[in-house]
Amino acid sequence: MHYLLFYEVGEDYVSRRVPFRQAHLENAWRASERGELVLGGAFANAADGAALLFRGDSPEVAERFARADPYVVNGVVKRWTVREWTTVAGDAAATPIRPESAAASGATRTGVSDREANRPILRMWKGRSTPERAGEYVRHAVSKVFPALHAVAGHRGAYLLRRSVNGAVEFVVLTLWDSMEAVRRLAGQDAEKAVVDPEARAALASFDDRVTHFEVVHKTEGPAR
Repeated sequence: MHYLLFYEVGEDYVSRRVPFRQAHLENAWRASERGELVLGGAFANAADGAALLFRGDSPEVAERFARADPYVVNGVVKRWTVREWTTVAGDAAATPIRPESAAASGATRTGVSDREANRPILRMWKGRSTPERAGEYVRHAVSKVFPALHAVAGHRGAYLLRRSVNGAVEFVVLTLWDSMEAVRRLAGQDAEKAVVDPEARAALASFDDRVTHFEVVHKTEGPAR
């Protein structure tokens, strides 16, 4: 998804930003290198505000940047707002919608169909348990968590992995989804927030609060047996 961060600036913005501009630019380029910030800059004629375009799973990607921005922290920016932007046209559109003539052919300008562009999503989460309670977590995941996932539209399957690490048991849960929209049916708008029910929490010594999502680019099938 795309999110627009709008800055409303105070008087003498151009001069007041000078002491903080290098730190602001460093933060912005780091966000760009992480793949979060797409474009950003001040308005021209006159410099009475700024807009920054972010890409992410939730508005938190833009909100987190604003809260830490030296321009905001030091009062150069008076007010900021984040708006979700439904982008439908262009090669970088988050939810491309083609004209009927293009949809009928199933091809984009780059030769990749919209169906291929909307690839499945793999969701990865980690938790840790003691050897004594590891079996309890496995039973809960297999008997309750995974069956509940089957009821969520867009769920494609799951894997539960485990290994021993320094006297503890580490679990990795991989779930497959049709799209990020399907993921949000499970997790809500903040798709990166881990969903861990009380019974699972009781069997775990610690767990990740956030999850990681991957786009499934390619897969192969093993030989039939």
